[in-house]
Amino acid sequence: MNLFRSEEHVRRWTLYSSAAEDYILPISTWLNIFSGRLFKERLAPDYLLKGQEYVAEYHNSLREAGKASPYWNYPLIAELDSVRLSRYRVVGHYTRFEASVLNELKDARNRIVSGLDHHSHHRENHLVWAAPGSGKTYFVEQIADALGDALEYREINLAKFDASAFDAALSDATRTRRPTLCLVDEVDAHGGEAWPYEVLMPYLDANLAGTAHVVFVIAGSSGFSLEGMKQRIRSRPKGADVLSRIPASNQFTIAPLGFGDRVLVALSQLHTAGAAIGHDIQAVEKLGLYYVAVTDRLASARQLQEFAAAAVERVPRGDDRVKYDHLFVPGDPENKRFWVDVSTVARDLVNSYVTLEA
Repeated sequence: MNLFRSEEHVRRWTLYSSAAEDYILPISTWLNIFSGRLFKERLAPDYLLKGQEYVAEYHNSLREAGKASPYWNYPLIAELDSVRLSRYRVVGHYTRFEASVLNELKDARNRIVSGLDHHSHHRENHLVWAAPGSGKTYFVEQIADALGDALEYREINLAKFDASAFDAALSDATRTRRPTLCLVDEVDAHGGEAWPYEVLMPYLDANLAGTAHVVFVIAGSSGFSLEGMKQRIRSRPKGADVLSRIPASNQFTIAPLGFGDRVLVALSQLHTAGAAIGHDIQAVEKLGLYYVAVTDRLASARQLQEFAAAAVERVPRGDDRVKYDHLFVPGDPENKRFWVDVSTVARDLVNSYVTLEA
């Protein structure tokens, strides 16, 4: 954060952006804003669980100061003219903005696909930690979709199964002779019971007998990090045995969605939703992207996917643009409320579009 002696001093700063004009505030005001729990509680063990609550408080403190959203969200969208989605594609329709996250997930994808391409008679097990809503399920689904008929795909959400149903689902996944990708989601569910890892462990050895060809992706969200989740798994009956069957190279994290990711996911989901109903979406109004970027309830990939599908259905046939108004049902007061909040900052985003290149 940069501190300045006066507004004139701010405007002489070489990195000053005119988009920040509405966010010149006294230091005392910024001190009050940055003393909120979003910043103070970063090391708290329950920080991720309460993250959305803290972000909401942060935006409320900005509104109390007469500001609708952080100005640094504005320049990226204002200066964005076109996006080549393939540049940010990890697999299928799954995209990430940050280069480091993009490349780490491409490496994880390659390791998973390699286990499906070659029947090695070795364990092909993977462990992934991700904050809720980060898109871990979608990531695995897109790997399966990209491989198409070359494999079988099984998705087992442990939170929805009891011991016998879990055992039956795992048995079904390992019984087929075709290459099989099996996602065991919410593997940290049923924390007070002993059976989950006792049931899972023997199936992680399925490839060793030579009859099965299955790649397991075991996913969870507990523990606030990959290491934290592993500690919780170790504390459970047979948990250490489960972890011993997952090579360290096959353990990875899916980072939460950042600002750039939310913009990318919105663009990708709008394009995908349009294609699904035969509607070619080629442009999105920048004000709509700004709304997506600063709206707390659209912080997860799952929420963005549902939101995009509904928006595309409101686009008239023959129009290849998604406008800001298409994001809302007619008469939705949220439409006007947001515009009143940001009109002093984001007026130039109206009737200005980002074009999409698949």
